[in-house]
Parts: sequence; structure tokens; C-alpha cells
Amino acid sequence: MSESVVAIKVEREAFPTDQVAAEANVPRVLTFTRLFPNAMDPLNGVFVQERIKALAKYCPVQVIAPVPWTPPLRLLGDRYYRYSQVPHEERREGLVVHHPRFIVMPKVMKASDGMLLAISMLGAMRTVRRAYPFDLIDAHWAYPDGVAAAFLARHFNIPFSITVRGDDINIFPQQFWLRQLIRWALQKANLVIAVSQDLKRGVEELQVDPSKVVVIQNGIAPIDFHPVDRIAARQALGLRLDERIVLTVGRLHRSKGFPTLVEAVAVLARTVSNIRVVIVGGPDHEADATFDIRAAAARHGIADKLTLVGTQPRASLPLWYGAADVFCLPTQREGSANVILEALACGVPCVSTPVGCNAEMLSNPEVGILTPADVESMSQALAHALSKKWDSKAIAQHSQKRPWAVVASECHHHLTRIVTPAVRTVG
Repeated sequence: MSESVVAIKVEREAFPTDQVAAEANVPRVLTFTRLFPNAMDPLNGVFVQERIKALAKYCPVQVIAPVPWTPPLRLLGDRYYRYSQVPHEERREGLVVHHPRFIVMPKVMKASDGMLLAISMLGAMRTVRRAYPFDLIDAHWAYPDGVAAAFLARHFNIPFSITVRGDDINIFPQQFWLRQLIRWALQKANLVIAVSQDLKRGVEELQVDPSKVVVIQNGIAPIDFHPVDRIAARQALGLRLDERIVLTVGRLHRSKGFPTLVEAVAVLARTVSNIRVVIVGGPDHEADATFDIRAAAARHGIADKLTLVGTQPRASLPLWYGAADVFCLPTQREGSANVILEALACGVPCVSTPVGCNAEMLSNPEVGILTPADVESMSQALAHALSKKWDSKAIAQHSQKRPWAVVASECHHHLTRIVTPAVRTVG
């Protein structure tokens, strides 16, 4: 893909300057990920944006967040049309974010996605590097992003890191060719960041040197997520004050187990007549569970106790958390579920399954309950959570001990050590 097609306008960051960064032994980071918000999808990978925004306080950072190339035709469907409307460059939370296009063949030849992404990004990265001579590539998601980063880092002769976040280790390696590519990229990486101990073990099972794998869990923004008055939150959202509300938040992917939650609430409804389950989140384009959720509610006769509110603005999430009696995430697999951190930061007790980072986040029984993902266990855990008197202030303080600034400091430490002065480029 030619650099003219990429159509990137590059800006220099005001702080710190390239020369100052070089003299201060501070690496210039280029974050590379498809998991990043944009003007058309402001909720895509918000957790990545939060980490990178915090990292930018420690060192210069720019972001390349590719989007699939699609023609601007509405007949292709809303999802693909929206890709075509993403700006080629924007500023988000003070970050310079580039959105070059990459070639992708939906649902076919998935083993070629890493190479296609690398080839598509080569011109874009050359253009960016002329004005912003980055010292390392900070990739998020092992495939195809991490695999592409391995090719690109080799081309530019610079180190790179890969942050693994969930299905890229839990699910993708189950396919033979993807497993070979992911293993190769992780073995080539100078640093692998796992967001949970569970994912770290998964990385090491791919024969990756354990000495270069570190665990850096996600964080929280206390300024955004904090306790709010329950009555005020319910009044603002138009929810009844006399109901016991079980809340969950997330895309309606089948792996999240939301139908199980509905069935567990149906069991509780036999003795708790004023119970309601509220689900905040939009349909998932890969494995949507909306039909299954509604079918479970109808099958158990609690359709009137189910509220699906769809995707909500991020700024309104503290109200939804604050309105709940308990938060529940019956997920079957996970990396590091930021929705649990957000709920805890809002002082809401959580019920979830012992997968991913959940066990670490809910290790204190005074903040939540871990339970198997079956209906009977889930209903019992929810019944216990609804009957217990929780200390909302203590729950919030427990979660808010790990703000994004702490996460960014840990990331900066490990990224700095993989960039030696010999490989730095003075702009």
C-alpha cells in the first residue's frame, strides 16, 4: 500500500520533544493496536486507551490504530460503512492517533491476517517515523497485531512488546496455524505483558521464555468511577427504588454467560419477587447472545424482570453501577475484566467466575464472591450477595488502590529496559 494512500498527517508531540526524550534516556513509544477507540466507535478498547493515556505522562507516545479498508458504501452494512468513516488521524485524550487502513479478507484465510496487516502498515509506519522516530513498538493483542508487530519491528530493527489480553491466548492458539504464528511472535518479542497470571501461564505454555513475561493488571480511573448515591442514580436512570437490581455490563458475546445469569435470576425470582436483571451492552458481531438472553427470560417466565438497555455512554456507567445492589459477570473466559474493576470502584459488590484475573480482583471476600458458572452455583452466590450487608466505601477503596498511573509506571519500567541507548534514534 503506497504512502499516498495511507494519507497520514503526522504531528510532533509537544512533551517531551524527541531530542529531550533521547537525552533523558526516555523511549519514544509507538502503540500499535486495532483495539483503540475512534470517532465512529468510541468504546472500542477503552482500556487500552486508558493505559496509553497514562503512559504518555512518562514518555512520548503516538498510536497507530488500524481499521479495515472498506469502500464508503452503505449497502455493505452499517459496520463496514462506519469503518470507511473513521478519520485517518485524530487526537484522543491528548494522544496523536493514526488510523491507516489495512487489507483484510473477512472469515477467510485468517492465517494470513498478520502478514497482510504488516504489509498494509509498512508505508504508514515509515511516514510516522520520519516525524516521530519511535524507539519501540508496543503491540496489543497477540494476533494479528502482535504477529504484524514482529515483522514490522524486524524491518525497522527495533524492539517490540506484545500485551496479551484474553482470547488471543485462551482461544486463538487452539487453531494449528494461528498457534504457530502466535508462538513465533511471542518468542520474538522482547517483552510480553500479560494482564493476568492465568494468561502468563498460557504464554509460557507456548514455550516463551518466562524471564521476559510480566504480569501487569489493568487499572481504574478513580476520577471517573466512584460511589454514587443509589437512590439518586436510580432516579436519574428511571429505575424503580423498591427493586433488587442485579447488573451486568459488556458486549453481548456468548462467552460472557449472560443467559446463565438470566436463569440464575429466575431461580431467585421464586423467593425474591422484586428482583430485576439489568444488562448494559450492545450486540456482538461475532457471537451475539441477544436471542439466547431473551429466550432464557421467556422460557423461565421472567421477561418482565429483564431490562436490556443496549450500549450506554461511558460517562453514564457510574450511574448504572451505582444503581445496582450487586454486579455479576458470569463469564466463561476472561483476561482482565475492567467492568469488575469499575463496579468495585463504584462500591458495588461483585459476583463472578474464577477465570482470568477475576480471582485476583475478588480475592478479598469483603468485595465479592467467586463462583462456578452453572445456574445453581450462580443463583446461590447472588442470593448470598443480596442478603449480605456490604461496606461500599471499603469496596471502592480496595479497587482504587490501582489507578492507571500505577499501571503506566509499571509498563514504563519494563518498556524502558528493553530499549538500549544503542538503538535509540535522535530526531
